[in-house]
Amino acid sequence: TIRAGRVHVERGFAPPRLVQDLRHDIDCLTTAGLFERAFSGGTSSGDDAFRNAEMCDPVGRDRSVGLWDAFYAVWERLDLVRQELSAALGREMSTEMELHYVRYPVGGYYRRHVDEDLDANPRALTRAISFICYLNKPGWCAADGGELRSYPPGEPPSDVLPESGTLVVFDSARVEHEVQPTGKERLALVGWFHAPAADPGQAD
Repeated sequence: TIRAGRVHVERGFAPPRLVQDLRHDIDCLTTAGLFERAFSGGTSSGDDAFRNAEMCDPVGRDRSVGLWDAFYAVWERLDLVRQELSAALGREMSTEMELHYVRYPVGGYYRRHVDEDLDANPRALTRAISFICYLNKPGWCAADGGELRSYPPGEPPSDVLPESGTLVVFDSARVEHEVQPTGKERLALVGWFHAPAADPGQAD
């Protein structure tokens, strides 16, 4: 699926209690004033019509704030995913993850984009695999909007509802995607596994 440029979906990746604890972690970090406007690409001004969301760094925060143990529990689960993907794709991936909590308000969105432009951003380590773990309340339905819409190469667009506890994984450089306008607050843990830019697996 990932090699073909499609989105892999794993429902129930984060069990309900863990989702509940991570939501509480987000509430605590919000109260501490650690969320800020999420900008797209190189945009750093308030005039960004490409994305409407807020984000927070859960790694660099004061670990006495919120539920660090809950965040560490999901980090451990994601590290197992990294190891499995590295073996399955035959591609070395760094143990360091890039992670953000992201909150889309009612009406929030993110226009069509790719997470890694290899031509525009030459680096020793690049975003190789993107992942999103949805932390919404149970019961999300199509009428709530907020779908992840992906554009697999040569195929019709595909939508994934941001259902509670679901994990989605896809190639950072190959899969164009967007977040459809959401009718409810939409919460997620978003991140990337990094790999050497010159790795031959990039062509898979």
